[in-house]
Amino acid sequence: MRTTVNKISQTQIELKIEVPPEEFQIFVKKAVLSLGQNLEVKGFRKGKAPKEVIEKEVSPENILKEAAEMAIQTNYPKAINQLADKIKIISQPEIEILKLAPNNPLEFKAKIWILPEIKLPDYKSLTSRVQKKEVKVTEEEIEKLRQEKERWEKERMRREILEKIALESKVDIPEILIEEEKKRMLQSLKSGVVQTLQISFEDYLAKLQKTEKEILDSFLPESKTRIKKSLVLREIGKKENISVTEKEIEEEIKKISVANPGLETNLDPERLKDYTKEALINEKTFQFLEGFIKK
Repeated sequence: MRTTVNKISQTQIELKIEVPPEEFQIFVKKAVLSLGQNLEVKGFRKGKAPKEVIEKEVSPENILKEAAEMAIQTNYPKAINQLADKIKIISQPEIEILKLAPNNPLEFKAKIWILPEIKLPDYKSLTSRVQKKEVKVTEEEIEKLRQEKERWEKERMRREILEKIALESKVDIPEILIEEEKKRMLQSLKSGVVQTLQISFEDYLAKLQKTEKEILDSFLPESKTRIKKSLVLREIGKKENISVTEKEIEEEIKKISVANPGLETNLDPERLKDYTKEALINEKTFQFLEGFIKK
């Protein structure tokens, strides 16, 4: 095998590879045997016809083509290995056969993308010029961090409270609530796929090799858990006579509207009121339960 390297640019090279006739002839023989494996010839079992018969049944062009593919698969990696210390390949090769004829050398070229040569400056000197500045943290930043950590801990604590109570509770969950929760979870997933992955939900399903129904069914355990926790929290609020006033609801809706402009016009007022009332009761119920935590 003889290899010639032609530099097209700083990031692309072309290899011209020549496989000598005697070496290529070995691949021709292998190609005949390979093509004969699936050949059905009268008087012989499938794949058992002798070489001479195969050569009569298969066209010379197909034999040469098969031999060329075998030779390229063997010799291209060899050529690359010879250059391994000099270049870093970053693409699959674009192969083009230049010469393919009986009793002749096989010639082909491979165009490939490579990492460019990087000329570094005096990076040690440049690094030494960078000055480390003193890090100053203000009281305001400390307070923000403290509040953020308190919020995380509050959420963790509430999850644990509800998990422990739900685990010990006995609830016969209506099937319709489970189905509605599964649909909400599916809709949330669809929105997340489009916004985060920026692909259609159909493409997402294709990548997972799943159907929408399979995804929906997979939500069953989590949907049951969510509904059970929701029902348990609601029942505790009911048992402890936890309630909210109309004034509290109105004030909370105003806060929500300020944080989400246009929400009141896009959402049914009664639905917004019901949602706000439930959220406030849940908050008060959690506050009630937190009173039992040992300090």
